Amino acid sequence: MSSSGVITQLVTDALSMNAAQDWEDVSLFTPYLNDQALMYDFADCLAVQTFLRMTSLPFNVRQRPNVDFISPDGVIPLLKINKTLITGFNAIVDFVHKKGVTLTSHLSEIQVADMRANISMIEHLLTTVEMFVLWKHDETYDKVTKLRYGSVYHWPLSSVLPFLKRRKVLEELADKDWDAKTMDEVGEQADKVFRALSAQLGTQKYLTGDLPTEADALLFGHMYTLITVRLPLTNITNILKKYSNLIEFTKRVEQQYFKQ
Repeated sequence: MSSSGVITQLVTDALSMNAAQDWEDVSLFTPYLNDQALMYDFADCLAVQTFLRMTSLPFNVRQRPNVDFISPDGVIPLLKINKTLITGFNAIVDFVHKKGVTLTSHLSEIQVADMRANISMIEHLLTTVEMFVLWKHDETYDKVTKLRYGSVYHWPLSSVLPFLKRRKVLEELADKDWDAKTMDEVGEQADKVFRALSAQLGTQKYLTGDLPTEADALLFGHMYTLITVRLPLTNITNILKKYSNLIEFTKRVEQQYFKQ
């Protein structure tokens, strides 16, 4: 790491310590990650955990069956600090930033713009790919989505709620003009994201160099989920496997922040 990188890391650590003074009894509420959370929700929950670990801010993960109902706007995960509730990856990142902790102080304005573009691409395009696979692809819906989404409810809600949710998601996909896409076309969209992120990463440790940013946390959440998820449909994961640097990035982040 360069001398400037060391200084930046020391500053980040100091800010984390200051923020931690009023960062007490912080809980991150998620669905049951192994049994209930759908792919894109799992990815976002993991991304927030990764981001908080990168900032060295302490927190507890609390898994609940009804987090989307507890959440004021239905967005998950849900961060609770004292009486304050913050929902979703971006809002949690912004909240932490307002407390004086950031992972981007070492970046130029151009790099910050690139980082935000990467976050937007992952959140909008890649998440839409994941939603399409889970809710539009019939076999995946029948064998995975419906069972996981309904797993915490008794019958008949275990059947009714997935049906209603599917109808809502398909309407959202239609609004984005995704309802008539084929799986090959969806795969092309996924490949577009992977190719762009792979090019940005190159041989670097992280997307912008030696130090992680919020975009790396979000990227890890989605890459790890896509690599480890078990679905009847494997084409998206197979496309991802073409980009070896993204696979290595995922292994590296997992080792550094989750296996120490």
